[in-house]
Amino acid sequence: MRSRTLLTGAALGAALLAGGVAAPARAAPAASPAEVPAAAPDRGPALVLAGWTTALRAGDPVRECPSSACRVLWRTAQSGQQLHWYHREHNSAGNLWYALDSPRHGWIFCGNVAAPC
Repeated sequence: MRSRTLLTGAALGAALLAGGVAAPARAAPAASPAEVPAAAPDRGPALVLAGWTTALRAGDPVRECPSSACRVLWRTAQSGQQLHWYHREHNSAGNLWYALDSPRHGWIFCGNVAAPC
């Protein structure tokens, strides 16, 4: 009886091992040089889509939307405070605002940060 249990266990172990060591799926072939799109011609510096900037003054408002009419969520702590923006947008008045995600969320007017207006 004992040898039968051992043989059954060995057979199950071998079956599991064989099933778990299957050949990996074949990867899709790499694109040939003819299929790779040509690089766009150089059009000058790349557009920055996000980045770090600094506050110009302490106490500048960070608002809940890109308008001076929006509610103030918090104020910058000091001149030189690090701010991370992930989006920029011109509002209906044509003013550029930066959407922040660090140190907290909100919108700050471009005239209040070192990033370009």
